[in-house]
Amino acid sequence: MLAVAWIVAGHCGLARAMATPAVPTDPIRLELSPRLCTIGSKEAQCEIRVRASWHAPHDESLCLVIVDRPDIRRCWEHYSEGTFTIDLTFSDDVRFQLKDPALREVLASETLRLIREAVRYRHKRWQPWNVFD
Repeated sequence: MLAVAWIVAGHCGLARAMATPAVPTDPIRLELSPRLCTIGSKEAQCEIRVRASWHAPHDESLCLVIVDRPDIRRCWEHYSEGTFTIDLTFSDDVRFQLKDPALREVLASETLRLIREAVRYRHKRWQPWNVFD
């Protein structure tokens, strides 16, 4: 009788575990457009309009911040998506972060990359099969 009680208790526990499905947690997505800025070798800074958009699986309260730029912050309360457009001038990569309203926890992060074009030296090589050069 005791063995039957253990089997029934074990089966009930298994049934309870199977009845509670694992809830998939989709992460909050942050996207930047454009994702990079290319400048010439003689340019010091990039000037560009950036669009940051985010999507969440359910309503969130969060803030979009730019690291090292505490003056720039956009917050939303109880939204599942949001968009922020800003004109930026910068000389190094710029990191965007989605944080909780208290600005303690980073929920998503993306970097706007700065690419400097290298000066390319191209030497014309003589082609042995070209008799006109």
